[in-house]
Amino acid sequence: MPLQLVEAEHVRVVCDACRTTTAEVCGKRDLPVIARVAAVRKFKAVGWHHEPGRQHASARAEKESESSGSGRWYCPQCARRSHL
Repeated sequence: MPLQLVEAEHVRVVCDACRTTTAEVCGKRDLPVIARVAAVRKFKAVGWHHEPGRQHASARAEKESESSGSGRWYCPQCARRSHL
């Protein structure tokens, strides 16, 4: 089989509290939007905490922000702290 180059969307988060813990998901051959939504689900499934922010004008914008993963992310260890 000849060498194949497969482009993949990698989605990475860095903990906003400790700034040392990271997590990364490879979306394989998914479209970037789909890879991002799937990554958000996977990060949450392993204990990452997501705060999309509350500065959005509408509920729709807030939901969109939550599904796209924008906002602050906290690793499982930092998410257990009482400040969240």
